[in-house]
Amino acid sequence: MVLILLIVASTIMFLLERKAQPEAFKSISSTMWWAVATLTTVGYGDIYPITALGKIMGGIIAILGVGLFALPAGIIASGFVEELDNDKKNKELSLQEGILKEAFKVEYYMPVHEKKKKLQMEHVLRKWMSMNDIKYKLGLSEQTVFDIVNFSNHFRLINTKIKDVSQAGLEYLDCNRNYGQFVNRNSNITVVNMYAAIQPFFGHFTKALADKLKANYIVNESYSKLSFKKEKQLDLVHNDVYLSNDFLNSAIGEVKEDVITSLNEKDLCIFIVNAASNNEDLLHFNIGGTLGDDSFNSGTLFKDKPLLNKLFKNATTMAEQYDLKVLQHQKNGKPESNHLAWYIQNKTNCNLLLLHVNVGVLKKKGTAYYKYIEDIANCFIDN
Repeated sequence: MVLILLIVASTIMFLLERKAQPEAFKSISSTMWWAVATLTTVGYGDIYPITALGKIMGGIIAILGVGLFALPAGIIASGFVEELDNDKKNKELSLQEGILKEAFKVEYYMPVHEKKKKLQMEHVLRKWMSMNDIKYKLGLSEQTVFDIVNFSNHFRLINTKIKDVSQAGLEYLDCNRNYGQFVNRNSNITVVNMYAAIQPFFGHFTKALADKLKANYIVNESYSKLSFKKEKQLDLVHNDVYLSNDFLNSAIGEVKEDVITSLNEKDLCIFIVNAASNNEDLLHFNIGGTLGDDSFNSGTLFKDKPLLNKLFKNATTMAEQYDLKVLQHQKNGKPESNHLAWYIQNKTNCNLLLLHVNVGVLKKKGTAYYKYIEDIANCFIDN
């Protein structure tokens, strides 16, 4: 474009000025010097038009030069500076992200530290960090925390009530899938949690549980039909896609693939569900039976009934030490046909248990929280 404009401008100016200034405008090629100086807005002043039409043409060429050179140069320079600023900001956020990651490795409350050490769970990161801890122990402002969350895929802002007091903070996410995380330990036990995206601390609880069991792990940390973000409004528990062979959504496609990869016939799948907090029951066993059936006879998701009864007995004995109960199909019965549980069972022929966990456990403090994880895990170890 510049070359064409240069030739056209030189030609027109030569025709307009050659008679008035034959020495200055000898030829089209010599006139190009004027065109270059004018288009680049340098304007040396050694050659310039003196005729009326020449001046008009010279003005037009000068304005075009501003449009072609001066304005783009300013835009490019501004963009370059902006990129430098963004690069600097990203480096700062990356550094602060690393500081937060390291902070999640520290249990500064010694009894919790000792409990995790005893359970060989020292590598399990903190359940969460309150905004007060982040501000006053790490020196990061709320705005900086918001910037880190938007920059990083490893943290989620939460606002939860602890002892009826609302507290804001961060959860740490370790995602390797579009939907969340998949860990394949080649175990005959797989822990599935599709509710971590909506229930604070639930992902940490089931991750620690799977770790204690040395089980495979599938967790949804990203999607919920209740999400405020439209792009995250997807139900990974109840979805008609499970009734077909369609992979219409990448997240559901990943869930399907990971289920088939981790589970085989007769394996144990513990499908964790969040249950309402109360002071009566700790766990609720559901194998897709009739609501109110406490014999497991009507359920078809778990076919190895001797194993199921053993697990139920283990859980009941464990719950008694907390003066709590373990229920059978008392509050939940057969899931809907488009429930992920049916897809898992039909595709893998595994023994699937819908294990509803009292969410009051998730808000337990320190050693009590990890004690529940240990006790629930022990119900399924060496099954």
